[in-house]
Amino acid sequence: MSWLHRVLGRDGTSQLEVDASFFAAATRIKPLTAIGHYRVNHRCAIIAAQAANSRLFELQNPGPNLIVLTRLVLKWFQTAAHTAAIEDSLDVFKATSFSAVDTTNTVTPTASKKRTSMANTTANLRGVTVAGAAAGMTGGTLTKDASSIAQVPLWLTLAFTDPSQRNISLLDPFDDVTVTHPLVLATNEGIEVENRVLLGAAAGSSLYIDVSFAEVTSF
Repeated sequence: MSWLHRVLGRDGTSQLEVDASFFAAATRIKPLTAIGHYRVNHRCAIIAAQAANSRLFELQNPGPNLIVLTRLVLKWFQTAAHTAAIEDSLDVFKATSFSAVDTTNTVTPTASKKRTSMANTTANLRGVTVAGAAAGMTGGTLTKDASSIAQVPLWLTLAFTDPSQRNISLLDPFDDVTVTHPLVLATNEGIEVENRVLLGAAAGSSLYIDVSFAEVTSF
């Protein structure tokens, strides 16, 4: 197909829209063709004696559709003094053989459809209880990849001054989906967010999670 045909279209009518003020082509990004596009958020506390590798949030694809992750924002900040100053991180893992979500210390966030006419999502979503749980969420069946796909660090301090030290540590690992391949989850795959190191007898921080994703039949 020639350049002329691509501009004019098959019927010979111009398909090019020009901005009258700047005499420039007006273009629009086409959304991913999907069964539905969704957003969901979760908030929880990270508390005293928070276990290493304790799960705080998860999204599991039960199939048969594919799930395309388009956005994951983690916002984390300290809310109380810790037993000792410590370097911690929240790590995001892709999981396979993810046949069952967690059942203990969980709440179930509800995804919002970006358009009312879209089908409800089939994704299984779980977050640790809002008040926190030292063991995190448990009871699920999943296999984490050998290394995380994203991480956000925070230095948690013994001497805590509110609010001068309440600095937010921010992570958006999927901010580059327009130029690279997005994370695509097949049946029994998913992601999970976990705390990396064991915290002391005194600890306190808050985590806010925002997620966007699409369900598609093929990608």
